[in-house]
Amino acid sequence: MEKPLRVNFSSGPCAKHTGWTPPSCKLVGRSHRSAESLGLIQKIIDLQRAILKIPEDHFVGIVSASSTGAMETLMWSLLGIRGVDVLVHCIFSNHWANDISNELRIDDFRAIQAKFPKISDVSQVNFDRDLVFCLSSTTSGVAFNDLNWIPNDRRGLVICDAASAVFNMDFDWNKLDAVSFSWQKGIGGEAGLGSIVLSPRAISRLESYKPNRPIPRIFRIANDRKVNFDLFKGCTINTPSMICIEDFYNNLLWANELGGLDGLTSKVEQNYAVVKKWINEQSDFAFLVDEKYRTHHIACLDIISSSYQTMSEEQRWLFLKKIVSICEKEEVGFDFLGHILAKPHLRIWAGPTIDASDLEKFFPWLEFAYKKSKLSDS
Repeated sequence: MEKPLRVNFSSGPCAKHTGWTPPSCKLVGRSHRSAESLGLIQKIIDLQRAILKIPEDHFVGIVSASSTGAMETLMWSLLGIRGVDVLVHCIFSNHWANDISNELRIDDFRAIQAKFPKISDVSQVNFDRDLVFCLSSTTSGVAFNDLNWIPNDRRGLVICDAASAVFNMDFDWNKLDAVSFSWQKGIGGEAGLGSIVLSPRAISRLESYKPNRPIPRIFRIANDRKVNFDLFKGCTINTPSMICIEDFYNNLLWANELGGLDGLTSKVEQNYAVVKKWINEQSDFAFLVDEKYRTHHIACLDIISSSYQTMSEEQRWLFLKKIVSICEKEEVGFDFLGHILAKPHLRIWAGPTIDASDLEKFFPWLEFAYKKSKLSDS
């Protein structure tokens, strides 16, 4: 069997695009406040806006600690003046629910829950309240493939973790008020930095509401109702890695040359078509998630054989680890085991930095590894 040319299928950090080269590092040792560094950060902000079709009246800023830091920044700065609903159906939405309830200690809090790998019932959301949710779950493969359930005349803010959705999905920014995302997923940036996008409604919240709790400086995008607008001009709250900045800039240039968001999502759909075709041609693996709420850029897979389905959860994990180990030993696929805090499954990244031809070559090897693991387990 022919081996894939590029074998990294991790869901974060994700594979670099074909043709990627290391950054020049010409700004290493330079201050992030220098004219050259600020200019490059501003170019990154502008390119993100253009590629992702972010409205001109929305504010784009760069923060530390990837999408996790970005999401915490939004929650600590914006929540507390209204009750909060959280759609809880994946590991990270569970994290946000815990932080809102136990760290921010917001009493008027509701968790609208669904069991893995299902998705929360949006009909239960009260849009007079604030809403926190994950647009696409990296850990279960569920996604809201449309946002028509969010009304335009809402009173509360919609705060969205779009960590693995941005650069992979086309969605209506006007349905969202505060969005976080990471650089390490959609177009294969380095870890450690993320972005926030704020609507005019979110800016208004910052200017009219001061939380009654201490806010760590790293999350402080407003001080006593005065918004730090310099953040949206490239002045980061703390020192970023200029290597990561240069790398992300190069990745954005690649995405722009590919055709922007339309080109990126076209690659995602090509990859999804490969995965669907393979699923339909064999009988051992199946998608974990129903079509309506399935991500197209993350293939979360279950094994449907009766021998596997009768295993305990611990036995399933051991079996899946055998499959991954065989693929890694053959050097045909790395890092595609499901998230350890989720239920047992395989998770194969199929975003725009993955080439459809590599997926086509990988799946016969996955079947080979499954059969070999099954024989060794019997």
